[in-house]
Amino acid sequence: MLQDLDLLADRISRLVAYIDELQAEKSEFLARIKQLEAQHNALQERLENKQQELSAVAQRAATQQAEISSIQQTAQQSEQSLRAELNQSNQQLAQLKAQLVQSQKQVVSLRSVAENARNQITHILARLPGGAPQE
Repeated sequence: MLQDLDLLADRISRLVAYIDELQAEKSEFLARIKQLEAQHNALQERLENKQQELSAVAQRAATQQAEISSIQQTAQQSEQSLRAELNQSNQQLAQLKAQLVQSQKQVVSLRSVAENARNQITHILARLPGGAPQE
């Protein structure tokens, strides 16, 4: 009977040791769970921050794209306006060049007429009594 009690005591001691091991493992697992939960929370927070940053970047990109579109539209309108102004200026230049050519032709014609008139006046004056001597 003593031997049975010794065996029982030995078995109980092993069970107590095994229970202690299990409780130690349980404590380790609980600590590991807390650590993993903390990591999970930190990663979740980082993910939310990155999503907010991404959302802000996407919003800035959309705003900048809208600004770019507006600037491009304004630039196209300005280009069209400047091209129209250039065409108008080119037409005016062509008209002025044509007028210049016409004016130059008139100047040549007027010079010729003036020269002829001067020659006729000189000839008439030369034929008058007491007229100017011929050159």
